[in-house]
Amino acid sequence: MSQMNRISLTVLFLIFVLIVVLRYITLLPNELSWDVFGYYLYLPSTFIHHDPMLKDISWIEAANAKYNISASLYQVELGPKNTTVYFFLIGMAILYAPWFFMAHIVAGVMGYPQDGFSIPYQHMIALGCLLYTLTGLWYWRKILLRFFSDQTTALIMIIVVLGTNYLHFVTIKNLETAHFIFALNAILIWNTLRWHEIQKQKYMLAIGLIIALTTLVKPSEVLAIIIPVLWGIYDKESYKAKLKLVLTYKNQVLIAIGAAFLLMLPQIVYWKISTGQFIYDSYKNPGVGLDLLRPHIINILFSFRKGWLLYTPVMVFALAGFVFLHKKKREYFPVLAVNFIVSFYIIASWTEWWYGAGYSVRPMVATYAVLSIPLGFTLNRIGSLKIPFRAAFVLLIFLLLALNLFQMWQMNNYILDPYRTTKAYYFAVFGKTHVSDADRKLMRINRSMDGIDIFPGDSGFTKKPILYYDFKTKIKGYEKNYDYDINAKNEIMRLDSNLNFSPGIRMHFNDLTSKGYAWVRASVDILIPEGYNEELPCLTITIDRKNGVYGYRTACIDPKNVTYNGWVTVKLDYLTPELRSGKDYVQSYIWHRGKKPIYIDNYKIDLFEPR
Repeated sequence: MSQMNRISLTVLFLIFVLIVVLRYITLLPNELSWDVFGYYLYLPSTFIHHDPMLKDISWIEAANAKYNISASLYQVELGPKNTTVYFFLIGMAILYAPWFFMAHIVAGVMGYPQDGFSIPYQHMIALGCLLYTLTGLWYWRKILLRFFSDQTTALIMIIVVLGTNYLHFVTIKNLETAHFIFALNAILIWNTLRWHEIQKQKYMLAIGLIIALTTLVKPSEVLAIIIPVLWGIYDKESYKAKLKLVLTYKNQVLIAIGAAFLLMLPQIVYWKISTGQFIYDSYKNPGVGLDLLRPHIINILFSFRKGWLLYTPVMVFALAGFVFLHKKKREYFPVLAVNFIVSFYIIASWTEWWYGAGYSVRPMVATYAVLSIPLGFTLNRIGSLKIPFRAAFVLLIFLLLALNLFQMWQMNNYILDPYRTTKAYYFAVFGKTHVSDADRKLMRINRSMDGIDIFPGDSGFTKKPILYYDFKTKIKGYEKNYDYDINAKNEIMRLDSNLNFSPGIRMHFNDLTSKGYAWVRASVDILIPEGYNEELPCLTITIDRKNGVYGYRTACIDPKNVTYNGWVTVKLDYLTPELRSGKDYVQSYIWHRGKKPIYIDNYKIDLFEPR
């Protein structure tokens, strides 16, 4: 190691020590929860329960009840062959695997349950994966030293680690995908750089395997292929030279493609067996998905809820660096700019653009291996300025790093909320270490994680009647299902084997309200005849769009409390979910799940808009 590179090496060592300490002191007993559980599920199902095809998920339900894994088991879904299918791909399970096997042995030796979720699994996997963190940091530093001095490399590392959300996702959230993809991108860039210098098979093989593994971690990251494909191309002549190079070493390229295919083969075989399809899109959630024609660019960048440049403003200098990169190293500008722009656009096009609980925008962490290069060119440019300007910049960087670390602390201590922060609330708690009840009233609506919505009361809302069926007037198309209640002396509607779903509403959300959310209150009187022994009916409210329903809620008659030959009122309060589009439909109906007749009356729906 040369004398001049010791500064960045020392910084690397100190950064890793900081990460290890923070990761250790923030360990939780349920590290393998929520999305992480979905990534991890392949391992216990295959090696503990010997059921890789998930034919029996009772153990998953038992584990969820015992270890409080998540509010719902969204990590599995029903596939096209009516089989249970993993929601996430196998990539993260591959990365967790060495630590899983070690934890399994340790659990047995120490007398812990060898169930995949006891403390040895939770903590050993979280700490073991820090090896990937170190590997990513090591290759990242090697890349930066190819472009910059030892001092500049050290400064870049300090700025990115302490000035962005990287530190959050490499410590408290280190089992999520973000920092793994950062590490894989760093390894990919290094091997791409080396292959273009020395065309050795090992570098091209690494390129193929890393792209395959990154895709298995997160399918949209297949776009990492942009890096080796566009590397060194910046004009017509460089394109011709690149094409000649690839053709000259086409055998190396073909071997890399073959190796990538072999790595992805287990996933493909699993899909074929489980779904009948070689390529299967398991991300089929009508409420969440890619809307490429409606990217949330402004929200991603500046929203007080999660805005990337609001919470990690130091990265403005990385974006500005593309200008200096184009001037100083034109041959690298197209590949880095295209990779970032495409990655950012995909990130911004995800409908749940705030990306769950976490500090700032989670997937932006994966772009930092690329963005750190233009950031370095900004630092070089500022380093060429006069001393007063450099001093001002150093002070500004220090303040931005302090702001980032403090806001991260606020997030981890539930002062800043990852879901509910508004502009008013952000400024109300700016710089605070405690929050008042008055401050919290400035936050967004509190949405439950368990699907149970509790209406806070009429105060603060404007009531708007939407529907009322007393069935005194016949509804067109339903005339055959009208009966007469002798006791009540009025018309009622019969639901039977010919009519399983009652008339109701199906209206665009934007036609119901101009607000960002609303409460829907529905109620209906139901009569169950004596001797009825089938499934009891449910009052249903949901959001509907062309590719399915989401935000599904029901209120059903409890079999233990059913009253036969007497009217029972069923009520349901419904908080509209985060909508993909204002054109999505709010719909409500009574679902008759049996075949024998039941009767409904006084079906009423009201909307409550926030004032």
